[in-house]
Amino acid sequence: MALIRISDPKLLATLVADLNMRADVVATVVAEDAVRVSILGSYNGDALRIATYLRIRAWEAVQQSRGVDVHVELE
Repeated sequence: MALIRISDPKLLATLVADLNMRADVVATVVAEDAVRVSILGSYNGDALRIATYLRIRAWEAVQQSRGVDVHVELE
């Protein structure tokens, strides 16, 4: 399970919706700017962190390509 924080809380619902569209991801809002993300499967700790990192970076890149200034941090 990973905790991620978003720089613009107004985009939190968009991030959660994108993550939850994937069958192997469960994203739950835990604060106005934070989401707890679980990826289902047989991952060790490092692999889980990398998989989460890649998914949130992909979402962040799409948003930035649309001109939206947002940053997501994996804690």
